[in-house]
Amino acid sequence: MLNRKYVARHTNDDIFDFNNFDTLHLDEWDEKSIGRIDAKSWKDRYKYEAALIAEVLNNNIEIDSILELGSGPGLLSQEVLAANDKLVYHMVDKEYAKKYFDENNFKGEMFVKDLSAGFDTSGLLSSYDLIITNDFLEHVLNPSAIAQGIYNLTHENSKWMVSNPNWRMGHQYVYRGLFDHDNLVYFLHTHGFTLESMWGSPLTTQYAPKLQSEQGLPDNLIQSWNHYLLCGKRELMSDEDKTKLHDASKAAK
Repeated sequence: MLNRKYVARHTNDDIFDFNNFDTLHLDEWDEKSIGRIDAKSWKDRYKYEAALIAEVLNNNIEIDSILELGSGPGLLSQEVLAANDKLVYHMVDKEYAKKYFDENNFKGEMFVKDLSAGFDTSGLLSSYDLIITNDFLEHVLNPSAIAQGIYNLTHENSKWMVSNPNWRMGHQYVYRGLFDHDNLVYFLHTHGFTLESMWGSPLTTQYAPKLQSEQGLPDNLIQSWNHYLLCGKRELMSDEDKTKLHDASKAAK
């Protein structure tokens, strides 16, 4: 085997390895790590994200139920529910996140599940009007399984809000290139969702020029700390239509 030094695709080298991905460990959000959420920067961020969700709710008045995957202890949910207390708001995260959630008597309902490699939907509603994945997809081993699960938990008018960290701020990823803007939009499309709206963050990163896989990223969002994508559900091709397309392709040859 050739002994080649790893070279990062992006300007900020990836210092993480498999054993350091917190999402893969059951002690995520334990007493050693929970304190970070009390920082003012986190509280300000959740208020900003709650304002974005409020905009989505105002523009989609039929939204009555929300599912947040990888919610952590539930701080974003409390900001949202403070202004919309009649919403059904479900969250999914791990044991210690729920412990904090319960100890603080937070509103909503939290389910304990390990989403690192799959998506057990038992106990959840059959569908939700809005699903939120806030800095979550990039931490899991099988984001496709999560996306397929989300598709199955949505109806034709449902929305999916994805918070995607900008690689320029040195975030932790399992599959880095997948979350370059163009690749993520394609990933969402192949799993049945179409990008409808997009917002940036009030926080900014270092500047680095666009990658080839970011050509669709608006120029004003190059240095945005996060990119918030709102997606609508599209109809996937049926098996019958796939067969027709395959037959037509063969006939054309």
